[in-house]
Amino acid sequence: MRSVLAVFFALLFFPCLAAAQILLPTVASPIKKIPIAIAVLKSTGDLSVYGKKFTDVLKSDLTNAALFDVQLVNIQFSSSFQDIDFEHLNAKKTKYLVSGSFGVASQEITYEIIIYDVPGKRERMRKKYVTSPSYVRNVVHKFSEELMKELTGLDGFFNSEIVFVSGRGQEKDLFIMDYDGHNKKRLTNHRASLLSPDCLHDGSQVVFASDKSWDHDLYLLNFKSIRLPAEGERLTRGIHLDNSPRWSPDGTRMAFSRNGDIYIASASGEILRQLTRSGAIDLSPTWSPDGKKIAFVSDRAGAPNIYVIGLQGGSAVRITSGGYNTDPVWSPSASVDRIAFVKVKKSESNIYSIDPDGKGEQRLTTSGNNEHPSWSPDGYYITFSSEKLGKRKIYIMYLNGENKLPLSRGENDSFSTWCVR
Repeated sequence: MRSVLAVFFALLFFPCLAAAQILLPTVASPIKKIPIAIAVLKSTGDLSVYGKKFTDVLKSDLTNAALFDVQLVNIQFSSSFQDIDFEHLNAKKTKYLVSGSFGVASQEITYEIIIYDVPGKRERMRKKYVTSPSYVRNVVHKFSEELMKELTGLDGFFNSEIVFVSGRGQEKDLFIMDYDGHNKKRLTNHRASLLSPDCLHDGSQVVFASDKSWDHDLYLLNFKSIRLPAEGERLTRGIHLDNSPRWSPDGTRMAFSRNGDIYIASASGEILRQLTRSGAIDLSPTWSPDGKKIAFVSDRAGAPNIYVIGLQGGSAVRITSGGYNTDPVWSPSASVDRIAFVKVKKSESNIYSIDPDGKGEQRLTTSGNNEHPSWSPDGYYITFSSEKLGKRKIYIMYLNGENKLPLSRGENDSFSTWCVR
């Protein structure tokens, strides 16, 4: 093991200073939000809290999506087209109205939800859901995704989950929560230095690094089919420092750092090839959307910077400069094709993004210590950890840095990774 492993630890831990219906905004463009109103749902059965719960969760989802200017309308509309004052709504520049009704009977809730095109004075979409009280949030998330797809062309992320690390010092474990911070559950029982989780594309497994067995090894946890919390399957052994694993886009391989070099392994952890042999410290690999390139961190030019290399090896191309650059993650969307990363300057860490050829660098955060970016499954949103409010929490923002909102509710949450439910 190299004598410069201290540099490796510095690289890994230094940032922890305490077909669309609309034209989607690009990285450099401000968001022109879609005005949408959410009406109070009309009850067709017993009065209950389930109408308010539906509209509250829907408002939260659309606000988190950054693309909507959400307004609550304190009036009830039935599902009758004639009851809607389109002229009044149009005068308020409202583009769409979400309305409808619900009924409760025998612990079963039926929602009938309608989206109206206000300027066009027409019904745009109608959906019906039957659910139990404990699954209302799931139904709202599903409707939010269908609404998002209909109005923007994006698949949305509302039914996804987020796996993250929580705890202090050497007492950390993996947790999972709904994307909006609800239903938090503990996944592991390591109570160790646990780092860099990455969810498989189908959301069934997460690979991560832990020093539970003395040195850092890779572990695989299938949290859909075992009793939790659990230790997971240990994939690597021996006197190695294995870290920062990342699944390939097709889920058949993973890239990771071993003793300061980048390796490619099978999904079961079997080494397939060594990708870098620079004599420097290389870590934090991340795959391009087509699986043909890998970006990673290296100190081969002195300070840590982001490099890109082809999967067949060869010369790595440096794409960042200035400051201390680490934590790269490549958007899974080929149309976005951006790499988010952390730049540290003057003891302050912030999230940036950049094109794979090193052009178009953009700063996305401006205050607090921000690190550990992770892209949403559709590649348009980024979660990251931040101490903006004094406690480290998981935040979300749009790819251009707008709409930063806290998601998690803990006091020391970091290393988020999106999981498709």
